[in-house]
Amino acid sequence: MNYTKYFFLIIIVVTACNKDYNTIGINLINNKAFNTSVEEVPVFVKMKKIPPYVVNQIQTFQLGTYNDNIFGKSEVTFMSQLTMETVSPVFGIFKQDDEVNGMEDNVACIPEKETLKDVFLDIPFFTNVDDDDNDGVINLYDVDSTDPESDSDGDGLSDIAERQTGQNPLNPDTDGDGILDGEDTESKNPDGNATVYELDSLMGNSEAKFKLKVNELNYYLRAYDPESNFEKYQKYYSNNEIASNFSGTVLFDDEIEINSKELVFWNEDDPETDDVDESETIKDRLTPRVRVSLDKDFFQKKIIDNEGSQDLANNENLKLFLKGLVIKAYDFSDPLLMILNFNEAEIRLVYGYQKYDKKDTPDDTSDDVIEESEETFKLNMQGYKINSFKNDLYPGSINSEVNDTINNPKSVYLKGGEGVMAEIELFKNDDGIDILEEIRAKQWLVNEANLSMYIDKDMLSSNGGIIEPSRLYLYDIKNKAPVIDYFIDNSSGPKESQNKVVHGGLIQLDEDDKGLMYKIKISEHIKNVIRKDSTNVRLGLVVSSDISSSMNIEVDQSDLMTFIPSSTAINPLGTVLIGPSPSAENYSKRMRLNLYYTEVNNN
Repeated sequence: MNYTKYFFLIIIVVTACNKDYNTIGINLINNKAFNTSVEEVPVFVKMKKIPPYVVNQIQTFQLGTYNDNIFGKSEVTFMSQLTMETVSPVFGIFKQDDEVNGMEDNVACIPEKETLKDVFLDIPFFTNVDDDDNDGVINLYDVDSTDPESDSDGDGLSDIAERQTGQNPLNPDTDGDGILDGEDTESKNPDGNATVYELDSLMGNSEAKFKLKVNELNYYLRAYDPESNFEKYQKYYSNNEIASNFSGTVLFDDEIEINSKELVFWNEDDPETDDVDESETIKDRLTPRVRVSLDKDFFQKKIIDNEGSQDLANNENLKLFLKGLVIKAYDFSDPLLMILNFNEAEIRLVYGYQKYDKKDTPDDTSDDVIEESEETFKLNMQGYKINSFKNDLYPGSINSEVNDTINNPKSVYLKGGEGVMAEIELFKNDDGIDILEEIRAKQWLVNEANLSMYIDKDMLSSNGGIIEPSRLYLYDIKNKAPVIDYFIDNSSGPKESQNKVVHGGLIQLDEDDKGLMYKIKISEHIKNVIRKDSTNVRLGLVVSSDISSSMNIEVDQSDLMTFIPSSTAINPLGTVLIGPSPSAENYSKRMRLNLYYTEVNNN
């Protein structure tokens, strides 16, 4: 057999097949089979005023005055019921009946004469101790929060070195002996466990002086509505006037200032321990707070003197007897609004009483003495807590524009609380005509979709500027829930409140650290709508700060809306966005939906 002949025949066949394959491939494959592009889709927008909302459905409360150059001034008062840390309290050691009648078998049971020494109202601030470089200096006071070797107090030692040696990185002379820490080999920190805090949730001038007034509340905040035969919870709205009409006995009324330092309490020296000075040891530390002294006579009569009474038998009885407190801040040197930690607020009643001391000799009464002892009793704010808002009317120019009959405005106003929200309909043109079927017919493969909203910087600056909200929140009005992109985004940012950063809504700053725009990614929502899997629902847009909770708050009866997200109910800030129909110079910054898509090239 001639194998050489067959070998060459195979070579010819293979070569021929390869040539045919390459030729066919060139004719079938197009290197530009797909096009990727972006489409700017118009949005249809209306603004609506937010009605008064149910304040006893929220857990974050405000106090003070907020002055907005765009929307005007708001004054906020706080009211709360009180609850006892211990019901049916016994002040001192023995019950009041035993003190009065005596106990035959116990000589130590004497009239204890409980008397209030001090009554403190404590309202903690929200604080943070963020320290990005972990050098012992919080970001607020760190000259370089990214470098642990920075020297914030300029004493020659780095912040991290002072932390490791127990010095104070914010005091160049920790022990106050006149020698800088960098040169002092025997420096001793008198309070090495001190914590430096940054006060959070203060809007305005935190150095402002103001008066704080505390009154007895003369209105019973009932839990159930009598008009519903006590079957539904009572609703208290943000525009209530309870504080104005039912403020009773004044318990405190004086000027105060905010102090960002922790409260430190030192022990008293015991004269019987000569070798130990207890006054050099710390008894207690408290985070920064508003602390004022309340009327002792009032609480002596209401609480201490009522030991053993039915008024103190349980907390429901107490709420009928001592209905609560009204707290108002006023007469500010500069506007200041405080969001305070009222959930941990308390009233501390420090009282003294007579105590029979047997001196550890129960069978020998000759050395028995009656001494003064001291205890603390606490009242908490764990019942109903509500705010009362008094808002200025919006300027006429805003009132005329914030109207649900105006479509696609030049500017979009947003404000939290009893403010303004925007209702957005996607895939509608300026005339309100639906263009969704036109988009679907294009058979685009959507890669990304986001709602872009530029801040009207000219409007803000011409009115003196405002504190801009750190975030906007987008939600499904019909289903009272966030869009799907919210639920699938598990990303997080540098702060706890900055979660879901891919979904977005966080403010973007310009080179001057001023607000530039907001962008909210809604790719999955748009894909579902275009694929006809989901209804093209109306979307609500509101100011926010923390969107970790999607809880809704009921509003007063209104044809416009039935609820608002809790994140905007507790946010007093506002902003102005460039609307979908701006002036010509702002057309490129108009509010719009950007669709990034891929399509088949049929050419």
